[in-house]
Amino acid sequence: MAERGAVHLVLVALLFAATLMIGLAVDITRIGIAWREASHLANTAAEAGAGWIDEEEARNDRIVVDPVAARTAARAVAAGGGRSVMVTTTEDLVCVRVRIRVRPGLLALVGAAPKNVTATACAEPRMG
Repeated sequence: MAERGAVHLVLVALLFAATLMIGLAVDITRIGIAWREASHLANTAAEAGAGWIDEEEARNDRIVVDPVAARTAARAVAAGGGRSVMVTTTEDLVCVRVRIRVRPGLLALVGAAPKNVTATACAEPRMG
């Protein structure tokens, strides 16, 4: 009879370990998906922002980023969904940083904290 109790304890421990492993795999996958999303949004937003050039300078054959329009366009592409977006512009460069907060699923039960996933991309306007 005592052996059956020990087998049950081992099975419960194995089941608990397997659940934690599955939870870890799911949470790592969610972090990877969030990074891919942040990276894609940062690239797309930077390219969208770099597409807005100063028309007056363009008439003088100078390609210069319009900083206000670039920031507005980049934020419009990347903002929303609880994401944090930071846009930096210069005359010839638009950089976008996207941060997504990933809350653990199953691992939150054992005290895992939320993780911030950040991606940064820059783009410059070009003629062509």
